[in-house]
Amino acid sequence: MVTVPEASRLTRRAPWALLAGVFLISFSLLAFEITLTRLLSVMLLYHYVFIVVSLALLGLGTGGIYVHFFRSRAPDGESQLRFLVNTACLVSLSIPSSVVLMVIISSIDFFRITLFLYCLLLFVPFFFAGMLFSALFRIFPEFSARLYGADLIGAAGGSLGIILLLDHLGGMTTSFFLGALVAASALLFVVVLLGRSLRKALVAIGSLLLTIILLTANITGLFFPEVPVSGLNPDKEMSRALTEVSLQGTIRESRWSAFGRTDLVEFPRRPGEMRLYVDGTAGTPMYRFNGNLNAPDEEVRRLKEKFTGYFPFFFLSPDQKNNALLIGFGGGRDILLALMGGMANITAVEVNRDIIDMVRDYSWYNGGITTSFNNVRVVAEEGRNFLRRQPESYDIIMLSLPVTQTSRSLEGFSLTENFLFTTESVQDYLDHLTEEGQLIIVSHDDVTTWKLLAISLAALEKRGVSQKNAMNQMYLLGLSTPGMYPLFVLKKTPFTPEEAARMHSRMQELGYKPILSFFPHIKTEGEVNPMLFALSQGIASFGDIQTHFAETLGIDIRPVKDNRPFFYKIETGLPFSVAIVLWLSALALALILAVPLLMRRQQKPAPANKLATPLPHQAFVLYAMIGIGFMLIEIALIQKFVLFLGQPVLSLASVLFSMLVGCGLGSFYSGRFSDTSITRRIATASLSVALFIGIYAILLPPLFHLLLGLPLSLRLLVTIALLLPLGFFMGQPFPLGIRWVKTLNAGSLIPWLWGINGVGSVLGSAATIALAISTGFTQALFAGASCYFIVLLAFSGNRNKNAEKLGK
Repeated sequence: MVTVPEASRLTRRAPWALLAGVFLISFSLLAFEITLTRLLSVMLLYHYVFIVVSLALLGLGTGGIYVHFFRSRAPDGESQLRFLVNTACLVSLSIPSSVVLMVIISSIDFFRITLFLYCLLLFVPFFFAGMLFSALFRIFPEFSARLYGADLIGAAGGSLGIILLLDHLGGMTTSFFLGALVAASALLFVVVLLGRSLRKALVAIGSLLLTIILLTANITGLFFPEVPVSGLNPDKEMSRALTEVSLQGTIRESRWSAFGRTDLVEFPRRPGEMRLYVDGTAGTPMYRFNGNLNAPDEEVRRLKEKFTGYFPFFFLSPDQKNNALLIGFGGGRDILLALMGGMANITAVEVNRDIIDMVRDYSWYNGGITTSFNNVRVVAEEGRNFLRRQPESYDIIMLSLPVTQTSRSLEGFSLTENFLFTTESVQDYLDHLTEEGQLIIVSHDDVTTWKLLAISLAALEKRGVSQKNAMNQMYLLGLSTPGMYPLFVLKKTPFTPEEAARMHSRMQELGYKPILSFFPHIKTEGEVNPMLFALSQGIASFGDIQTHFAETLGIDIRPVKDNRPFFYKIETGLPFSVAIVLWLSALALALILAVPLLMRRQQKPAPANKLATPLPHQAFVLYAMIGIGFMLIEIALIQKFVLFLGQPVLSLASVLFSMLVGCGLGSFYSGRFSDTSITRRIATASLSVALFIGIYAILLPPLFHLLLGLPLSLRLLVTIALLLPLGFFMGQPFPLGIRWVKTLNAGSLIPWLWGINGVGSVLGSAATIALAISTGFTQALFAGASCYFIVLLAFSGNRNKNAEKLGK
């Protein structure tokens, strides 16, 4: 800790300036973390994003451990204050430099080496940040409530500010801006902690000038590093589109936003089609269209025969063509299908505003499909959230290849479209169909088609329809046909034998293979898929098929629910990315807890006037449990609020903002508590968190259903009102623990506790996804509450009497 004169000098001079510096650094770190998920989503598949970001965040805890071991004997006074300034400068320089180096090495051919280098490079800025914050709390433990409050509110600001930064600056420029922001904080630290001395400020001034030069050069285009084509993962769709000889695509335009990077790729050898990509995946075509539905361009005309998505329109009667809802229309192919199919009114919903803007801006190419047809209405929202708020019914609800497989959340694993395909989503679709209405889904492959069948059977079973009878309400086209997207159609009421016969006949005319498809009421051997036929006749159950897939192919086709919405996780067990982060972080936490304890046994006994046992076990329980529990609760709540708020990016930002602001206010408020009541206050706050989570788990689903029809602004206010009180109590144990450690004369161990908390947070992130995949997000929420309940047990009862006495 600093000496008393210096601490009082800080109090007299500018404590709020120090808090402002902490605010800006926390703002930058949270914004940088989200920026990384967007940058990495361009270069990597989403599950690799989870690995890289999680392992990079281990740096926060490791930085605290470094300070504990290698700065434990740092002298009091100005040298420690200079350490804070210099470390802040290292953070400021490492943010832009790590991103630039990441782009440079992205073209390395050997992917595994590149992935390792990404982890190493991005580990560095968080490592320096961990050093900075752990040292800050050790030097100023008496200000822990205000410091932690500024830290949390800064992160809350970053969760909102990053939306504006990414929308206006893009991923690379945002990284340079955040580096400059941290450098400004370092200069603020110099003025607050070391006085207005030019000599002492040289390092901070140099860092600020360098980051500003980089930022200016980037904005003006003098230095504008971008991810090269060779830097894209070879498994990305856009990478293949740009590099394959038969395609030789070129990027015509790119746009950055908080949602990600959207690229428009044109193909000189295929002038009739361009493709839009989000973060290098989710390729969606935009066709050249002359605007004449009766005599369209050749590429558009061929959709009727060559694209499975048009097949259902052949059989619609005039009274089934009144109203269509298209979810995730992308480049506009679904709109073309609905227009050519004769739909009277078309509502096209797309979650990515950049795609909507690009399709509108290229009306000269696509025939103005979103602007020139009066019966087409375009909505920028998340599809299912929009659907649940609509009173009308639709003849057609269509989803065509709606998957991005990019990172849309802080933990880097959840997908935007997960909630589109769950048992409950099928219930919503059926509820919004007319009596003869149909749900039409064009899927990517046969595995996802089987999962569509799984969730549909489960949804119909909830409506009292047996699996055998449910098969009369659906048909599948082209299952496993090479080069063709499978089609899945579910009708609200059963198909008649006459309807099935007409569809089966048309299928044969178009050249599709009957053995790879299914139509109800068709009983001739070899005319439909044998497994689906056995299911429709009651000879086999879907459980039998599910077991066959799991045992023979290692594929998971079980139905998924809103509570466990991992539709695109097709492998059995935990994904590799989740498992490796889970076990590495668990091992790191075990080492951080065990190694210092083992080393202490070999040290000499403490002098008589010192505390023989610097910390009781409650301290380790506290920082491990709140690190794990905080992430379990935070990530689970983010996922649960997505359906209520829609707009995935806004949902992430608003939930983070609400919780972190509440935590910051709780931290500031905890400074009012006396030293003698600290352990009791920690127990009370932990009990409050556990109770809030129990209440939320029960009340949130019906409350969301009741309030879903409110305007977005009011739903945002509801979100803030719900999460602020929870955050208020979640923000108290950490700073109270810092003050408690100070009362035990063990302030030198604060960086160690910071490290425990940091690594526990990474473990909590991986544990949330592992629990959600295996059991559900509600169970993950209860697991988070259990962590705080463990803290309650550790800090209540007779076991804390000695600790209270020490506090006195």
